[in-house]
Amino acid sequence: MNEKSLLDYGFDVLSASKDPVKFIDLFNKALELSGLELSEAELKVRMSKFYTQLSLDGRFITLTDNYWDLRSRHVFEQVHLDMIDAYSDEDDDIDEEEEELLRQELGEQEEEREEESDDLDFDKPVKDPDDEDEDL
Repeated sequence: MNEKSLLDYGFDVLSASKDPVKFIDLFNKALELSGLELSEAELKVRMSKFYTQLSLDGRFITLTDNYWDLRSRHVFEQVHLDMIDAYSDEDDDIDEEEEELLRQELGEQEEEREEESDDLDFDKPVKDPDDEDEDL
């Protein structure tokens, strides 16, 4: 019985390859090496698990267009995503149509809030009619 996981076969495939490998090719080659015979339903489940395992395993790295490679072949600067840049306010590209829809939604909400607030006076304390001690 073979104790090697599909992920280990994937590592072998990438180790033997000089270039990054597209995910579907990596999966198919790893599956072929493993010798597993899977039904269509099992194949889909295994493929999704394989993708998740690749993502979580520190030996692998995803590149553009769903290509995968060994992390050891890449320098930190090539694979590191600076989260400050990823969440920068300068990169917020909302097109004019989206912005107009947001304004309309906010305008409607502000009108609704104004109507609701007419019934309430937040400057005055609210008296509880059941609380008789406050009148003393």
